[in-house]
Amino acid sequence: MYGLSYRRERLGGDFKQHVAGFRERDCWSPEQMHTYVDQQLRSVLIHAFEQVPYYQSSFKARGIARLDLSQMTAADLPKLPVTPKSDLRAMPDAFVAQDIASREKLHRYHSSGSTGTPVTAICTSDGHRRFIAAREARSFGWAGSSVRRPRSMIGGRLVVPSRAAQPPFHRYNWVERQVYFSCYHIEPAHVEDYIRAFNRHRPKVLTGYAYSHYLLARLMCEQSLFLDYEPEAIVLGSEKLTPEMKQVIRRAFRARVYEEYGAVENCVLATECEHGNLHVSPDFGVLELVDEDGHPVPPGVEGRVLCTSLLNEAQPLIRYEIGDVGIWSAKPCSCGRNHLPVLQEIVGRLEDVAITPDGREMVRFHWVFINLPCVLEGQVIQETRTQFRVKVVPQNGFGAREEEMIRQRFAERLGPVEVEIETVAAIPRTERGKFRSVICKLSPEERSRARGVRAMEAVGR
Repeated sequence: MYGLSYRRERLGGDFKQHVAGFRERDCWSPEQMHTYVDQQLRSVLIHAFEQVPYYQSSFKARGIARLDLSQMTAADLPKLPVTPKSDLRAMPDAFVAQDIASREKLHRYHSSGSTGTPVTAICTSDGHRRFIAAREARSFGWAGSSVRRPRSMIGGRLVVPSRAAQPPFHRYNWVERQVYFSCYHIEPAHVEDYIRAFNRHRPKVLTGYAYSHYLLARLMCEQSLFLDYEPEAIVLGSEKLTPEMKQVIRRAFRARVYEEYGAVENCVLATECEHGNLHVSPDFGVLELVDEDGHPVPPGVEGRVLCTSLLNEAQPLIRYEIGDVGIWSAKPCSCGRNHLPVLQEIVGRLEDVAITPDGREMVRFHWVFINLPCVLEGQVIQETRTQFRVKVVPQNGFGAREEEMIRQRFAERLGPVEVEIETVAAIPRTERGKFRSVICKLSPEERSRARGVRAMEAVGR
């Protein structure tokens, strides 16, 4: 029933028309795309000025009038203030357009917290369809597949109630022909169970967390366990895909890997073309790379990623600082899509990988802080195999109850570990200004030793 409801929300209504629109714009000239984006941008800015409390206040405080917004182009965006992620985190409803909220049902989604701070994204059903339509035309379409094809997902849901549970660690959504795998149980002893599920349901396109696919692929290669069929494509996001990761995944799953860069806020989308380059979709959202003063950086120079959403009329985001650092490419892509800018790299997307006491590797700890409104920011630091330190920037109301919830969540997923909770005024950024949600202090030797012990245990079983 959940699968049926979700399918109607994402793939119903005008989904096919939205896909057709993105595919048509795939063939446009740069001039056509610039004109279209500027028109859509002005509409978004005016709508935010008239209907969104946050931007009504922000624009008024800076003396920005409706007339100013009605004449702007994408090149004029640096004239507008930056929207900090902390503002969306603290007051998501202040970003909701009042006219949309009064007449449409709104859906809420929580980020995975790749920057350590989960946020609440809000959209309508038609907005959700537009987001998926863009991915259908670009992410899946360029990979030669479709979101409507049988697919798999390795994601952040537990699926089973605890880390000590027995397989299977997946569930099947019959309506969408989707098999959903838990990322929390990928370890040497469970590889056969994952392979068995892949071979049974035979998904044609594999999606989900990049590092989880890499970890499973590496274990498959180590144990010489492979699928008995060939998928059409693999479309992965959430973490940075390195060339090494792509190579290992392709060797294990026997399909090409395509990278996808996006966010739960649905304000940016970049997808990999057949020539291996990552193209930004400006008709999805305008992406800026700026220096510390908010001015555009040239190709080849690192810049903070700012995003302006064009598809989400329910919760528009304007010059939203998503928390990543990127670099524009100086070279055009030979695929010919010159109207879709090329990113050389998204810097710092790969989080540190922690090693659990029993040797499992975990890359995502967003579950530590979800639904804890008294936590402004959080960071997980692994000191030893069994000792973790959690830095918390607290808000009013944070206390013993929240600390107990954090410790309980660690126990449920990692087993018996020591968790020290430290409240701090702020969490330092890296020299590149990147927030690191996970820091692992284990040496390479300790990591290797932990993985080796786990593999030997699996062989013994």
